[in-house]
Amino acid sequence: MSFFDYLIVPFGYVMQFCCWIFPNYLAALAVFTVLIQLLLCFIFGIRTQKNSLKQAALAPKVAALRKKYAGRTDQATRLKMQEEIQKMYQENGFNPMGGCLPMLIQLPIILALYQVIVNPLRYICGIFRFDGSKIATIVENFKDAGIHISEDLRTQQYDIIRYIVEHKDETEHVKTLLEGQDPSVLPTFSIGGFDMSQTPEFTSILVLVPILIFVVMIVSQIITRHFTYQDPMVKEQQNSLSMKIMMYSTPLLSVYVSFYMPAAVGIYWIYRSIAATLQQMVLYKLMPPPKFTEEDYKAAERELNGSSKKKKKHGGALPSGSGGGTKVRSLHHIDDEDEDQLPPAGKAPAEKEKKEEIKRELPAADPENAPVMKEDKGTKHYKKR
Repeated sequence: MSFFDYLIVPFGYVMQFCCWIFPNYLAALAVFTVLIQLLLCFIFGIRTQKNSLKQAALAPKVAALRKKYAGRTDQATRLKMQEEIQKMYQENGFNPMGGCLPMLIQLPIILALYQVIVNPLRYICGIFRFDGSKIATIVENFKDAGIHISEDLRTQQYDIIRYIVEHKDETEHVKTLLEGQDPSVLPTFSIGGFDMSQTPEFTSILVLVPILIFVVMIVSQIITRHFTYQDPMVKEQQNSLSMKIMMYSTPLLSVYVSFYMPAAVGIYWIYRSIAATLQQMVLYKLMPPPKFTEEDYKAAERELNGSSKKKKKHGGALPSGSGGGTKVRSLHHIDDEDEDQLPPAGKAPAEKEKKEEIKRELPAADPENAPVMKEDKGTKHYKKR
């Protein structure tokens, strides 16, 4: 038994329990999906939503920073803006990667669930649950007995279960084929005359499964975005070509794969998309992001401008004992106009001292003998009174 089996087997027991309560596989699969989604919601969904609320609370400040750098598209300015936004996120306890970690942790769980769905003979029926290598021996037994078993590994176990259900009265014959194993549960894959253990084909009614996969996944993405806080910059990019490609690529890939899987696997994807969407809608209602008015955004701008002026005021004064008198200007020229209206720090005292020195070198003015200027044909003459 591999390390990964320790993660799969518990989910197999859950699915087995669902099939024991609801023998019909599709009904059991629906209950299984709800139970697993509730588990993932409590472990990861709530934490992800809380992290999203921290980002939403900083929306006015982020908007103020972006407005400060509006119209500046050079790389240095954009980098400076991102650095200030990241610094603000860090100071307020928001981690932009916080929403990615739960998704990465869920990945092995999703893979484990997938193994439970595509290996029903082992994980649901309990045939050699802890030794998957013997499943290949059972497949060979059925083939040697002249029973049609698909060459596709993804559908072989479904073919075996279907045969066992059809010949469940032939106890000894079936037990021999199963190497002496007795199935704990035997789910039925038929509903309304349609066998969900078969793979969809364009000529069968099961082609509706891939079509539903595509429609449900697209609608789920749209609804989930509506009930998820998104950064304004991300919202602006949603209409871009790259975002549209990403939106349709995953559903199209799922549709392609569904034609090589039993229809029951495609039904599980539909169930899971619906469950994940409902989960996000519930979390959004229970923990809604804050809503801000225009005044809130203006207050954030005033706060940012006040902080910038305060820093500029302290930055312009020379510390006592400082040898330099030149103020370092901003690389991004954010406040050039304000700075140009003021003399550089240290320059005014130097000019004043120079004027006083010239004044000391001049002779004292005598009111009685002071020269009087007289203009004559554009030339200035001086004469004594």
